[in-house]
Amino acid sequence: MKITVQYKSGVSQIFIVPAEIHVTEFRKMAEQVGGEVLKVEFASFNSKPGHYQVGEGKL
Repeated sequence: MKITVQYKSGVSQIFIVPAEIHVTEFRKMAEQVGGEVLKVEFASFNSKPGHYQVGEGKL
């Protein structure tokens, strides 16, 4: 699965991760890489992307 993370610093990072990864595990990893997360966009290679803001309580 392709996941794009936008950080509060304004930097974006694309991650390629297995679909089985737990959301909280991914979030911890993403924060270790780039700091506080602002927005996450999920897109599997076979479907349309999904978007949400971190404050929406989905991550």
